[in-house]
Amino acid sequence: MLDFDSLLVPIDFSPICTEIMDQAMRLASGEEPLVILLHVLDESLAEFAASHALGTREQVLQTMKQQAEAAMAEHKQRLAAMGQGRVDVQTIITEGIPFLEILRKSEEFQVGAILLGKQSGRGGIERLLFGSTAERIIRGSRRPVLVLPVDAQQTAPEAGDTTLGQDVPRADDVGG
Repeated sequence: MLDFDSLLVPIDFSPICTEIMDQAMRLASGEEPLVILLHVLDESLAEFAASHALGTREQVLQTMKQQAEAAMAEHKQRLAAMGQGRVDVQTIITEGIPFLEILRKSEEFQVGAILLGKQSGRGGIERLLFGSTAERIIRGSRRPVLVLPVDAQQTAPEAGDTTLGQDVPRADDVGG
C-alpha cells in the first residue's frame, strides 16, 4: 500500500474539489499526515476582467483573493473536523499560472503526491484530455500525481450555486 504523508490538493472550488478533498483526508497517512489545499489566483483571468472594465487588475485580484480566503477557511474547518486532529490541513493562496504554481508548490513542499479529480461521464475528446491544467501537471510533475475519477452526478451543483474558480467579479464587486 502506498503511504502519503503529505498531499497537495489544487482547489478551484468546483464541485469535484469537495470529493477530492475528502479523498485526500482518507489517503493521508504516516506519523504526521498533512493535506495542503492550494488555490491559484489565475492572473490571466484578472487581466481579462480588467481589460473588460471590471476594475483594475489589482482590484480584481483582491476580490478573488477575499472570496478564496473565505472559501478556503470553510473547507479547512470542515476537513479539520473530518480528520479529528489526525491530519493537519494547511491552505495556500497564491497568484500565477495555475499549473506552474501547482508544480512549484509540490516541489517546494516536497509533497508525497498531487491529488487531482477527473469528472467521469465525459465523452469524446474530453475523455482523452480531461483538462489542460491537469494534463500539464501530469506531464510536468516530478511528484506522483493521483487522478481520481469523480461521478459527475454526485458532484452536480445545486440550483443557484456558482463555481468560485470560474466566476469573474462584477464591476460593483471590485469598486470599478
